[in-house]
Amino acid sequence: MEPTLKPAVQLLLSPFTQAMKITRWISVICLAGWALVSRAQVNDAIRALQVLPAPKAVRLADGRFAIKPSTTILISNSEDRTAAETLQKEIQDRTGMKLPIQTGPVTPQTAGHISVGRLTDRGLRSYLESQGVKTRLGNHELESSELETQGYVIRVTGSAVLVAGRSAQGLFYGVQTLRQLLRTEGQGGKRLAVPALVIRDWPSMEWRGVSDDISRGPIPTLDYLKMQIRTLAEYKINLLGFNMEHVFDFQAQPLVPPNEAALTPAEIKELVAYAGKYFITLLPEQQAFGHLHQFLKHEIYSGLAETPHGHVLTPTNPKTYDFIRQIYSEVVPSFPGPFFHIGADETVELGLGQTKALAAQQGIGRVYLEHLLKISEIMQPYHKQLMFWGDIAVKYPELLTAVPKEMIAVPWDYDPKPSYEDIITPYTNAGLRVVVAPGAGNWGVIWPNLESALVNIRNLVRDGQKHQALGVLNTTWNDDGESLLDMAWPALVFGAVASWQPGESSIDDFKKSYDWAFYRDDDDRRSFAEVLDNLDRSHTLLAGVKLGGASHELFWSDPFSEAGANMAANALPVTHDLRLSAERAAESLMLNRAKAHLHLETLDDMLFAAWHLDTLGLKIQFTGEIGRFYWDAYQNQTDKIRVQNDMDEMVDINGRLESLRDSITQLRKMYSEGWARENNPYWLDNVLLRYDNLALELQQKIVVVQQARYQYSNTKTLPAPEQLGFFLK
Repeated sequence: MEPTLKPAVQLLLSPFTQAMKITRWISVICLAGWALVSRAQVNDAIRALQVLPAPKAVRLADGRFAIKPSTTILISNSEDRTAAETLQKEIQDRTGMKLPIQTGPVTPQTAGHISVGRLTDRGLRSYLESQGVKTRLGNHELESSELETQGYVIRVTGSAVLVAGRSAQGLFYGVQTLRQLLRTEGQGGKRLAVPALVIRDWPSMEWRGVSDDISRGPIPTLDYLKMQIRTLAEYKINLLGFNMEHVFDFQAQPLVPPNEAALTPAEIKELVAYAGKYFITLLPEQQAFGHLHQFLKHEIYSGLAETPHGHVLTPTNPKTYDFIRQIYSEVVPSFPGPFFHIGADETVELGLGQTKALAAQQGIGRVYLEHLLKISEIMQPYHKQLMFWGDIAVKYPELLTAVPKEMIAVPWDYDPKPSYEDIITPYTNAGLRVVVAPGAGNWGVIWPNLESALVNIRNLVRDGQKHQALGVLNTTWNDDGESLLDMAWPALVFGAVASWQPGESSIDDFKKSYDWAFYRDDDDRRSFAEVLDNLDRSHTLLAGVKLGGASHELFWSDPFSEAGANMAANALPVTHDLRLSAERAAESLMLNRAKAHLHLETLDDMLFAAWHLDTLGLKIQFTGEIGRFYWDAYQNQTDKIRVQNDMDEMVDINGRLESLRDSITQLRKMYSEGWARENNPYWLDNVLLRYDNLALELQQKIVVVQQARYQYSNTKTLPAPEQLGFFLK
């Protein structure tokens, strides 16, 4: 067969409906029995599909399968119904057609239908092999592995679609890929078709996870958590961790949990069952060393604190381990999965309080390790594989051989670095398994720092694969309790991509596919990827003037303090470009909203982020302009008209102070709506207080300036600018 690939790839890269006119079979993967072509050609063809994660092996063919009202989804096992229902819903949402789902024997390539079958069926395997489709996935070393059971095969001809997997999980993943292959054709976009092809695909890492911080502010509603599970499963994530400190509904510690939002055992049981339908294992991350201030701030637990009312449990008090036994006796039984995360990160107070003498005698590393060993002993009856954050233990590589081999280190680093081997190899050299943990870059910032986060995810996952990491735990955090999770989806989806695909995943390819794979926007202009770039530009601009990015801290800074005025002055040179990028993002979201046919709800948080960034820029600009107007009036007090004009610019109708106050109150409303879409009311008031304080500060400044204007009308004198908080001349 002559592999005339280039013209076909050009067709695929143009509107996809043209690609379906390809006139011959084209092999685009270098595997035994398949035509050999260059790696560049392979990559071009896979990119053209715009599927995330990208499949490992693709072969394109002539023709396409058209979805019709008469099409039926056939499944051979009732366990596969959830997978079929995700496909059914995709087709119904995009065309209005609700295809029937039938359970029964799947005859290979049943004409006119979509068949979902198991590769454990000898007849199905024989049929695929007879069509030149290998039913073993990967190489011989993977044939009996977990990676093999998560793989799938898709075969599409002009007459039928077949999705097959060795397990229900693999089959589910095949259906998720098929959903992304459904392309619109014809006028009105209400007809769907799948290009004729063969796909063979399997994961590069067994566990592909996300860790969500639910202990520092936002506690998601049950409905939102279910949506989160469904969305993560679309991109083949199979592990979801909840970073918990005090949010479990502890019965033996009634002082601690937030009664209005704590996760109850009944809710967790419901979530576990729901996640199981989507082949996601829930991972409890219950801290048992550091990050326990919500307990230790109470006087009743003061004897367990390393330092008074601090964050770290002391290993010197035997009651510490009674406490751990108690909280674990409540948490562990609610989570039936194989893993349990004991936390143990950032124990910065260790050795500064009750443990000071012991640490001086044995060393901090030994004290830390002994605590891990005691927790491991406590957990023995539960038969869990224990994970622990790897930031402390890695500092003592000579001690790591004493860590039980059934424990799993989770080395983490959130800065973009060319290599992370220095935090991985100390564990692998000691014979320990690892799960690598990059970050979504969403904490403490108005919009996630994707430029940094995507590089961090790409390189840390790549290095994890190089050293046979068990999996990935891509992290989100809520350090200041203000982050909204729907902003983090680009980083979470890229984490899914990087952990499924082999080696170093391409950020550029991801961005080019994101509009289609996440929003089902088939416009070549990639409007939503452009929005991401515009929002992310804020960090680059503010980092360039040494302000570290578009942080909440910068937004909440007092513009009428000397420090706040200096921050505004430093940021002013880039504020014009910052606001242009934010407003272009907002405008694009408003103009292109109708192009999103999936995950439409996530656009609201993106729009909020755009207005939040724009308001940050407005605050910086107006801080300077208000100061200059007042200084001009102060320095020209003999010119009555000039003073009046300057004061009007500050506090008259549409004055700068009123305009900035109005922007803050409008932003408060948008934030409240965003919070309500995702979270329980708990903690919201703590964030709204920040909006209220800033708006009140502006209102008070309006009154102060009005009083200064009144003083001027009576005395022809103005108070000194610094007296009013205007430090920028």
